[in-house]
Order: sequence, then C-alpha cells, then structure tokens
Amino acid sequence: MLLDVNSLFYSWIRGGVFLLLLYHFVFYLKHKEDVYKYYSIYLLGVFIFLIKDAFRSESMVQVYEYLMFSIQFLAFSFYIHFTRSLLDTKRDYPAWDKEASFIAKSLLVMGFVLLIVQFFFGFEFQKQVLIYGAPLLSIIFIIRLSYVKVIFSKEGIYSLMGSVILLICANITVIKMIRGEFFLINLKVHSMFYYFIGILIQTTIYAFLLADALQKIEIEKSKIEYDLLEKSSQLYKLKMTAFKNKMNPHFLFNSLNSINNFVLQNKKEEASIYITKFSSLVRKVLQTTEKVSISLAEELRISELYINIEQARLRNSFLYEINVEENIDVEELKVVPLYLQPFVENAIWHGLSLKEGEKKLTINIREKENYIFTEVIDNGIGFEESKNRKNSQNIQRKSFGIDTIKSRLNLIYTPQSNFVKISDEETIGTKVLIKFPKETS
Repeated sequence: MLLDVNSLFYSWIRGGVFLLLLYHFVFYLKHKEDVYKYYSIYLLGVFIFLIKDAFRSESMVQVYEYLMFSIQFLAFSFYIHFTRSLLDTKRDYPAWDKEASFIAKSLLVMGFVLLIVQFFFGFEFQKQVLIYGAPLLSIIFIIRLSYVKVIFSKEGIYSLMGSVILLICANITVIKMIRGEFFLINLKVHSMFYYFIGILIQTTIYAFLLADALQKIEIEKSKIEYDLLEKSSQLYKLKMTAFKNKMNPHFLFNSLNSINNFVLQNKKEEASIYITKFSSLVRKVLQTTEKVSISLAEELRISELYINIEQARLRNSFLYEINVEENIDVEELKVVPLYLQPFVENAIWHGLSLKEGEKKLTINIREKENYIFTEVIDNGIGFEESKNRKNSQNIQRKSFGIDTIKSRLNLIYTPQSNFVKISDEETIGTKVLIKFPKETS
C-alpha cells in the first residue's frame, strides 16, 4: 500500500492538507491575520506538490518537471514569513527577522532561477542542483533558526521541531527521487512517503500552535472590546454634558463607529491608536464644554485631533492645512469653545468624503482691524451640490452644531459684530467665513 502513492494512506493526507488550506484561508478572510494568510499559501504549495503523482498524462508530467521544485522554494519562502508572523520576530527579534526576511526573498529568487535552469539545461541538470543545494540550504536554515533565543519560547521550540522534521523528510524524498527508491533507506515505500510523513507531523504540530495563536487573538480582541466599552461609558457622559450645553454630539458617535469597525476587522494596532486619540478628544471636549471661552491654541489642538480621527476613518484619503497669521498670539486669543468643529465636520462629511480624487481641507485664521477672520475651505463637491444631494435623498438632518455656534457667537458678542457666511468657491468646494471680535485674556 505504501508503494502506491495514490493509495488511501496518501489520499487521506492530501485531503487533510487541502482541508487545512481551505480552513486557514477562510480564517484569514474573516480575521485578516497575516499568520493565516502565509500558512494557507504555504499549504497551497505543499498541496500542489503532493498531488503531482495523481496525474498520468505526459503533458502534466512535463508541467510538473518545470514547476515541481520551484513551487517548493516558493512555498518555503511563505513558510518563513509564516514563522516570522507566528513568533512575532519583527517586534521581539528584529535582527533575526531581517535575516529571515532576506532568506525568504532569496528562496523566491531561487524558485525563479530553477525555472531558468530547467528551460536551458533540462530537468536532469535541475535535479543535480537540488541534490547538493537542498540539504545545504536546509542546514543553514536550521542553524540560523536555532541560533537565536526565540527557540526558548514554546512557539519557538515547536516551530523548530516542525521545521527540522519536515526538512529532513523533504530532503530524504528529494534524494530518493533523484538517486532511486532504495538509496539511503531501504524500505518498501514510495519516495514521497517521507515527505507525506513530514507534512503530517508538521501540520499536527502547527494545529496546536495556531490554536494557541487564535486564543491570544481572542484575548487581545476582548481587551480592545473592554476598552471600547469604557470609551462608550465616557461617551455617554459626554453626550449628557453636550446636551446640557445644547451641543450636537453626533460626530463623537461617528468616531465610536469607526473604532467598532476596526475591532470587527481585528486591526488591533489601528484600533488602539484610534481609541487613544478618541479618548483624548473626549477628555478635551469634556474639559471645554463648560467653559465660556478657551484659547485659540486649545481650539486648534481639538480641531486637529478631530481631523486626525477622521483621516484614520477615511483611510487618509484627504490632506489638511492650518495657517495662522504670525501676529496672532494663539495662547492669548480667546474663542468660543469648539467653534471650528461643526464646520470642519461638514467639510469632511458633506464635501470631501463625497468627492473622488485629490481632497484637501484648509483652515486660515487672520486678524484685520481688531477682528478675527476664520476660513474653513474644502475642495469637495460644493455647498449647493451637497444640499441638492440631501434633497434628492430626502435627508432632513438639521445642522444643530452650526446653529448652536451661531447662537453662542451672538450670545457672547453682539449680533452686529460677528457673522458666519457659507458659500461655494469659484472653482470647486465650499468656503466658510467666520468673523468675531478679537478678545484676549
């Protein structure tokens, strides 16, 4: 039975590898974790190699002569990327990680070199290259893997075991394929038997390792969700404060939705950065909503933080620029808290996010005749086009934030001394001009 490479024993292992390939690929599509992406690509290379003897036609045999060894080099290149991702060497062992990355790239190059060798010199010459090259490369890889302290971790030890076992079995198979069935080990088995056994042992080892990795992912995700819950509690408090001050807090809920999307996509680092910025924004808004006025410097810090959050939500699809005249003392000048926010939000949500191509938000602040003039300019779809789209889609949402800012400006300054003008730019986009008296502490 073991002499027939198409017997039930070999078929079961092929089927198992194929199911593992599908499982980890689907898992990658769901969680977007690189470790599963690299492992599924590696298993694809292994599966292609395992089914080579299932084809009997002359044309398929010739195809495999061209691809068989190159596919293995490509597969092992992704195997190294899988190991790097599993052991997180980029974070914990950066020096070794760079070396491993170089080896992975070298294996890719060698895979293509073997195709060239096959084309110019034929399959027999390619086999001679492999009989000397494969064992040497395997020894170098094992030495480099065991050289660093990464192997003293549980994942490192099992990873080393799986690598060594498969490399030994793979080299035995390659040598026997080239030198004959009974060379080196005289057993009545097919030359591929050793490779099948190596894959069986290795995939079993990694089944346990990846189960642990999945558990760690779930733990990290739970921590993010706990942080999200805490921020939701803070958001509720902010909402109550905002309502008491007649402030519209819907832009904060949009930020919360963006955090939730990162969590659902399992983008841990992005979610962590987003939560930190969002927490800072919540804290600053809570600190300012009870105040009658704040410094322009603080207002700009809050606005820039909000813009950064929206940039992350929109995948950095727009640029921004803030210009303040040099003669304005941003620390001394007092302004209405959050007077910029609703106009910046409108520019992003109703102007830039609906436009294709280059997008930019510009804030200009200047002084003239003891008045402060603020311009919020975007090159989005324009004020009139935005209104038309709202009307066509029957959107009845009222700009409470803008109305509130107008009311607060009239409350703090005389109605004759301030104004807010919203107009379309001459070419494209919207321009908001806000005027109010200059006041310092």
